[in-house]
Amino acid sequence: MDFMQGRRKLAILLVSIFIIPSITGCFGKDDSEDDSDLEEIRINHLRMKGSHNSYHVKSPVLSWYQPVNYTHASMDIQADRLGVRQFELDVWYVPGVGLRVYHYVGDDYTNCKGFSGCLQVLLNWSTSNPEHAPIWIFIEPKDLPSAVEELDIIEMIQEELAATWPRNRTVTPEDVQGDAETLREGIVNNGWPTLKDSRGKVLFVMLDKTEIRDLYVERYPTLDGQWMFAIVDEAEPLASVISFINPETQQERLQNASSTGFMIRTRPDSDTIEAREGNYSRFELALSSGAHFITTDFPGNDREIDYSIWLPEGPVMCNPHTAPAHCTTRMIEPWGNYTPLPSM
Repeated sequence: MDFMQGRRKLAILLVSIFIIPSITGCFGKDDSEDDSDLEEIRINHLRMKGSHNSYHVKSPVLSWYQPVNYTHASMDIQADRLGVRQFELDVWYVPGVGLRVYHYVGDDYTNCKGFSGCLQVLLNWSTSNPEHAPIWIFIEPKDLPSAVEELDIIEMIQEELAATWPRNRTVTPEDVQGDAETLREGIVNNGWPTLKDSRGKVLFVMLDKTEIRDLYVERYPTLDGQWMFAIVDEAEPLASVISFINPETQQERLQNASSTGFMIRTRPDSDTIEAREGNYSRFELALSSGAHFITTDFPGNDREIDYSIWLPEGPVMCNPHTAPAHCTTRMIEPWGNYTPLPSM
């Protein structure tokens, strides 16, 4: 099929990104941009590519284990050349050392060093490209829930966020809630912040739906003054970001949550299965789900496999399920170094 051939040619073309340094400062606001239109375009009107385990580099000792057999370029290159705007960091507490980012013991090769160091890579890129659409960083605490509670690891994470990222370049749950009684009410009734007010900023999300998430919302039931959004069910007062990784089994729920106004995350591939098969059917389901974050292990930087995910209209595109009719990709970000897919 021409569509698949276009993807494969594009993947081959992008091999060179590992040896080309990141080119920052590559874009600014489009001169044709109409600020009156931008005031109506909100964060949930956007769709963006995300990278799963954005720090991950293949471990030589686990090269035989297919689920982790993928490598990401440095996160500034992902942002600058691959159009990634949603990142994911797994965070561990190492006694005597502090917060570190890696997958798990044995699969611990990374493209950045330490939690604050990984954040700084993205902050540096953001500073050089201040008109970018908002970046989302999903943070997954990986220690046992008992350790997270006893050692106050959630608080450690938020302290490093506060120490690294300027508050005036961050959108927090409190900012989104505004004067509404709950975060959910603020989103459903008033909407997310506008793109115009969110350029050059970041939003942080705790990526957990079990005991660690429960601990976070028990300690901070309104998230006032907190840095991270929580992933909770759609009816909960803190509902804001919804994550279901399989767009096939959760298609209707994803679509409904997207139309309600929540930010939706799903994945077009998992455990390298689709990549090894060259199968894009799950990607097509992700596109039809209304998702805002399409989070892949293969955003276009892995030289050893003929599979990559590219959004068809640029680094950040108008979400066809939620965006107003006047929204165009050029309003959001000029393409810069991004190489879009050939027309479908």
